[in-house]
Amino acid sequence: MSFPGRFSLLRYGAEDRFSILPGGRVGPSSYRDRGQCSPPVFFFFLPALLITLGAHSPARGLEWTFGPSLEARGEYNDNIRLTTTATHDAVWMATVVPRLRMEGEAESSELRGDFRYEPRRYSGGGDLDSDNFFANIDGVVKSEFDEWGLDAAYRRDSTIQSELLDTGITDVSKVRWQKSIAPSWRHVFSEFLSSELGYSFAGVSYENGLEAGLFDYSINTFNASISRLAGEFDYLRLNLYYSAFDAPLVNSKYGDRGLLLGFSHIYSDYYRFDASGGVRRTKFSNAISENESSTGFIGEISLTRVLELSSAQVTLGRKIDPSGSGTLMQRDSLVLSMTRRFTAMVNGSLALGIYRNKSLEQNFTRLDRSYFFMTPSLTWRVAEDWSLRLFYRYQYSKYDEARDAARANVAGVKILYKWPSSLTRH
Repeated sequence: MSFPGRFSLLRYGAEDRFSILPGGRVGPSSYRDRGQCSPPVFFFFLPALLITLGAHSPARGLEWTFGPSLEARGEYNDNIRLTTTATHDAVWMATVVPRLRMEGEAESSELRGDFRYEPRRYSGGGDLDSDNFFANIDGVVKSEFDEWGLDAAYRRDSTIQSELLDTGITDVSKVRWQKSIAPSWRHVFSEFLSSELGYSFAGVSYENGLEAGLFDYSINTFNASISRLAGEFDYLRLNLYYSAFDAPLVNSKYGDRGLLLGFSHIYSDYYRFDASGGVRRTKFSNAISENESSTGFIGEISLTRVLELSSAQVTLGRKIDPSGSGTLMQRDSLVLSMTRRFTAMVNGSLALGIYRNKSLEQNFTRLDRSYFFMTPSLTWRVAEDWSLRLFYRYQYSKYDEARDAARANVAGVKILYKWPSSLTRH
């Protein structure tokens, strides 16, 4: 749910947001303009842009809060490239990550920013080293009956991390750029009825991606929805979307449209149920296939439990995602996340996911695969501003056309320092 362009069931004054993912999820573009704004310049330019926008906001009394932090992390990975060969690249990784969170808030507007720089350095493999940048801005301006929002994001990372859930092509390390923007408009008709219009664009490009079988692509998504408060604890939502996917280097074009009905119910202060489902129809053409189509079901079901000392969420879903392979992929997933507070200073968590990726094209099956991960962790709050985290991650990947499966074990430690108090300015 990290891409802009998601469907959100906006609450009628409540604190909850219910997310319903359509098939066309924002991702990508041809990055021909990458030279116009290099990653470091873009990365450090965004905070200044955020403050400038806030200073010229129509809202009065915009209050800014700054939350800097610094993270040091080290980990060992016994199969960093997730290969099936008898010998694997086992490496150590170290990084120091500065991060800045910014938030400006006023009576009728909000503006938030999150900026992170992550230089990764590996032993035993110089081509694995990467300088990663992450920047996100989202804002909203409200009036009595309307709400205008804008999300923008920039990301520079390595395919070793970013392609795990997508294509699984991690045997070579390539730089990946991703940028996205998503404006939206919501109108409230009454206490019980509202509508929302949204557009999102995303572009993904790779440095020498052809060497790894990865292709630049872009996707534009348009969506419209209407939401109704059906009862004190029930929400209904109808979504209509259209996505246009384009990977010009392989002459691949997709048009994906769908209709979904969503329902959310809050059983109590501790349990919540969300469900959405519908049909999609996808037309595509490329160098091999021309004017072919595919029809199927998409949807998501999730159950959330929040107690005083623990929380858990399980989600089962199917959606259509863009891919660096030049195609759209159907992704089935089952994800479980759990947290538990053992003492006032010690917390534990467990995350696991099962994914099944399948191309919409019957004659393109080389990336059809199953992927599984499990990540238990233990966090100790050493002091008010310091925390220590130990974690382990197990990964499993199996392509349908491969005889063997790939497995990896990752273990690491993270030390996080948050500045004792946020700096607030008006």
